[in-house]
Amino acid sequence: MKKTNESGRSMVEMLGVLAIIGVLSIGGIAGYTLAMNRYRANEILNAASDVAITAMSANGGTGGNANLTDLGGLDVLTLPGIKNEDDIKGYANGVVEITIDKDYADVTKIINSLSGGRIVDTCANTSCKINMAKSVKK
Repeated sequence: MKKTNESGRSMVEMLGVLAIIGVLSIGGIAGYTLAMNRYRANEILNAASDVAITAMSANGGTGGNANLTDLGGLDVLTLPGIKNEDDIKGYANGVVEITIDKDYADVTKIINSLSGGRIVDTCANTSCKINMAKSVKK
């Protein structure tokens, strides 16, 4: 019998490695997408909180309406899914109405969970009403 000294990998081994890399990358992409949507939702909730504070303290503490322009200098384009100043409106009672671009509809689902029971009406499609003055449910 003749012994052959083979070096290298077989095709089956290479296909196995490619399959493992494919499965890991799919999981990584899904995790990244979820993390980015959570980040977007947090950014929108932070802006909503600022708008609510501005609205509740307007008119010498008696309250009024507010939007992003009343915050003075907050760049609307930095908020994901928000196209103009009127997409976040705050009212004197602490309720903030948010309208998100339809491309970011997944963010509204995350806002439901991150808002800690502050949702006035369940976020539907791209619109949410959140009571930022309400204490968080535990």
